[in-house]
Amino acid sequence: MRVVHVLPVWEPAWQYGGPIHSVGRLCDGLAASGVTVEVLTTTAGLPDWPSGRTGMPLTIRGVSVTYYPVDRHGPGPIRSRALEAALPQRLAAIDLLHLSAIWQALGPPVQRAALAAGVPVVHSLRGALGPYSLRRGPWKKLPYLWLVERPLLLRARALHVTSLQEERELDAPWLGLDRRCRPPLVRLPNPLALPAPQPDPDPAGWRHRHGISADSPLLLVCGRLHHKKGLDLLPPVLQGLTRRPWTLLLVGPDEDGSGARLQRRLKRAGLAQRLRRLPLQDGADLPALFRAADLLLMPSRHENFGNVAIEALACGCPVLLSPAVGAAADLAAVLADQPWGAVLPRRPDAWRAWLDPWLAAPPRRPDPAALAAWTGQEAVARAWCRAYADLLQRP
Repeated sequence: MRVVHVLPVWEPAWQYGGPIHSVGRLCDGLAASGVTVEVLTTTAGLPDWPSGRTGMPLTIRGVSVTYYPVDRHGPGPIRSRALEAALPQRLAAIDLLHLSAIWQALGPPVQRAALAAGVPVVHSLRGALGPYSLRRGPWKKLPYLWLVERPLLLRARALHVTSLQEERELDAPWLGLDRRCRPPLVRLPNPLALPAPQPDPDPAGWRHRHGISADSPLLLVCGRLHHKKGLDLLPPVLQGLTRRPWTLLLVGPDEDGSGARLQRRLKRAGLAQRLRRLPLQDGADLPALFRAADLLLMPSRHENFGNVAIEALACGCPVLLSPAVGAAADLAAVLADQPWGAVLPRRPDAWRAWLDPWLAAPPRRPDPAALAAWTGQEAVARAWCRAYADLLQRP
């Protein structure tokens, strides 16, 4: 089987967020499973990329990756005329095209080229059609969806969603993608490189090295700090829990000032001494961070999947999620008999009522062994191999 993945950005342009990690892990897993997998991408976000390394396949962890020069660097649509010109040749003799490019200018030309070549297309939506995304500029996005994206999505061999939440979101009438007309759905989680379950031999030592007390529960917010993450819920929650010991640790870049606003509100409430900040951590350092923390907080307004929640649980750190985290409903089934945390509505009273007794006596940590069979990289890659084979047998 020969599969081509197309994504407008690729490593090391990590500033573009989660899809690079998710698609990269899937491609690694597919290659390890014996699939011939290629990636076509651009140099967007990589202004110093050597010109001699564009337009030619490079092997990265067993995957063939070809970077094409982006038409212009900086904010705005990502286009690559060089990639578009190469498509007829690159799509010849392949079995399937897997695309992740909703709202991206590169997406429609790639889909049209695949349709012209008779190559079936799987399109990963990655939350781009969810309500949070559509509320950010609906007067532009909805006309573009109906005029450009929707006609191509309806001609895809399948649409990929990562969670039950994302599948339900597609039933919204304004999308025109309800069950009567849309292509088949493939619902598979993001593949994660989960660490082997093991206790940290010295979690107190990690806290000491970072100036964090070992004597109180450590509440963690990890990832980019942004309006989407719903951090404005935390001040009214934490202000009602001052009689309990806790420390709040924020880890990650402040993308739109949400982290700074949270800090100011906690300072005005006299809680600044309970707050700690760390920059974005290297992936290799995250397991130690999760094992040192007692509870991951995700009061998000919308998360397509919520990789960080799964990564934390894999290290034995419970999670407290809003229902808008895509993986929340699936987690409740996968870890039904484990003390993994809770899913609560985005209301301060609900979060305070749950956290108050929890802070008094944090329960035992969950056993994360079941996670690997659900969202581990190898398991998801095998599931995709089966899905690809099934889709190729359909007309």
